[in-house]
Amino acid sequence: MRSRATSRETRRVRAALDDATHALGSTLDDGQRAAADALAAAGARVSARRRGRGVYLYGPVGRGKTFLVDALLAALPDDGVLRVHAFEAARRLHAAVARESGSPGALPRALASLLDGTRVLFLDELHAHDPGDAMILARLVREAVGRGIPLLATSNYPPDGLLPSPHHHHLVLPLVRSIVECCDVVEVAHGEDYRRRSDLVDRSGWRAGAWAVPGSAAQVASLGLATPDPGDRFLVRLPATTLRALAAAGPGTPEGVVHLDFGELCEAPTSVGDVLDLVDRFGTLVVWRVPRLSATTPDGAQRFANLVDVAWDRDVRLVMLAESAPDDVLDAEVRDRDRIASRLAALPRV
Repeated sequence: MRSRATSRETRRVRAALDDATHALGSTLDDGQRAAADALAAAGARVSARRRGRGVYLYGPVGRGKTFLVDALLAALPDDGVLRVHAFEAARRLHAAVARESGSPGALPRALASLLDGTRVLFLDELHAHDPGDAMILARLVREAVGRGIPLLATSNYPPDGLLPSPHHHHLVLPLVRSIVECCDVVEVAHGEDYRRRSDLVDRSGWRAGAWAVPGSAAQVASLGLATPDPGDRFLVRLPATTLRALAAAGPGTPEGVVHLDFGELCEAPTSVGDVLDLVDRFGTLVVWRVPRLSATTPDGAQRFANLVDVAWDRDVRLVMLAESAPDDVLDAEVRDRDRIASRLAALPRV
């Protein structure tokens, strides 16, 4: 009886994934179907409240990995789902431990605080570039598995491709082992980059943004935004720094808008945590004078890439006022350049 019920639930969830894809005006391609099948089986186990393996999806950019997991979660009861970007999960845990100044048991308490009440853990964009993040994420995954919480994860890397640096790769091996032990690892094979089809981008905030060349006042006005005056300057206090914004309005509301110069935001010593705080406080980020990244410092170029990742993940409105097209701006080395280019390709052009 349980087997027949599970089979029915698997078919129901699998059909829901097809329906979600059809709602975007598309169909699953050959490279996506194995991922959908694995997710449907995992979803049926979750619905039946049965322990079982999770799913780790990896593959090239723009292949619909996050979309498929989100469609799965939409087909399941919404109680107890923890959906979090991997770098934000690491940030939360690091911050919780730091607040206790390394007191004994700080990390177990932080893990418990994050996972209490969780039935499904979804780590999106699992890219362990930092050794400290790799180690703390390994603890998170092990804790989730110990609690019987299934893990869903997406990445551009196979598990053994995480943290590829020969100097640090050994630090990610506990995370790799935990993923392989608790998840079905499924490649979403090469195929179309669906982010380059704007009609299939399922992020309303991102679609409301723009990439404007050359970034003129007239283009800003066409987007319903005011050009900042010198008297509009505003100090934005963030966890690790203070930014001198060109203008800001409505902080703390979805309608909030902040105008920032590229140099102030990306060449200043801002962290990913600062950017997360920024997008939490403002629904629209306008970045002025975006140059070619080859004209910036390596840190500035990487901060720009981090900004794109955070804004995409949080689905905020990002307006880039740039000197040239995205592919021309991305003329310097940044981590996961293909992913950044794919996301920028989904920004409407002005």
